[in-house]
Amino acid sequence: MKNKIVSIVAALLVVGLYFVYKNTKTKDVNVVVTEEEIEKESPEDGSDVLVEETEMKAVGDYSGEGTATRSFGGGVFVHGVRAKINDPSEGKFYEGWLVKKEPSLDFFSTGKLKKEGEEYVLFYSNEEDGSEYKEVVVTEETEELGLDNNPETHVLEGSF
Repeated sequence: MKNKIVSIVAALLVVGLYFVYKNTKTKDVNVVVTEEEIEKESPEDGSDVLVEETEMKAVGDYSGEGTATRSFGGGVFVHGVRAKINDPSEGKFYEGWLVKKEPSLDFFSTGKLKKEGEEYVLFYSNEEDGSEYKEVVVTEETEELGLDNNPETHVLEGSF
């Protein structure tokens, strides 16, 4: 009887640790960026953090719109996207990018957008300041290629 109780407690502990691990591993990936999230990333010294926001417009045959934000303070760069766009084509997904055009073209992926209700959202944070990347783009990507650092079809674009 004592061995059964120990086994049950051990099993519950393993399940509990799994959920804690899972929640901490996915915490920063593709969540809705809110004022509260930006405030959490604000510097502890009380200095102001400039939060920039821009509208994103549809490109080509795509329709929809979005909003992108970015800030840097306390050693943390925070970027978010909220987009009202149709679901991607079958076998496709949406990916966010930050782009710098000068002195030469440079860009990096900020990850997959995740559907939250009627919107697609993205939350990205990093210790490197990405403020020199003034263009924000959402692309439609091929699922089987994954995050291959090769932007495909532009869906939304905006500039800070």
